[in-house]
Amino acid sequence: MSDTDRPSVRFEPLRPASRGRLIAALIFGPILWLIALIVVAWLVAYTWAIELGLLVALASFVVSLFVLALLRDGRRREERDYAARG
Repeated sequence: MSDTDRPSVRFEPLRPASRGRLIAALIFGPILWLIALIVVAWLVAYTWAIELGLLVALASFVVSLFVLALLRDGRRREERDYAARG
């Protein structure tokens, strides 16, 4: 059976995030973190607070990349299973 003989199957998640929300989260999230860290460090007058905050932000970024990779893998697996059933 070739690809042209198969019926077209399209996977649709229940609630996809809009493109605008994804872009806003990717752009404004780190910027807001940085602004918050600078304000807190300025108010408290501790420079090590910026370093600590940047380390926390970096760690959360790495963890989020790992979680997103797992979610993407799960979604692709679900798409394959859905297409196989269809």
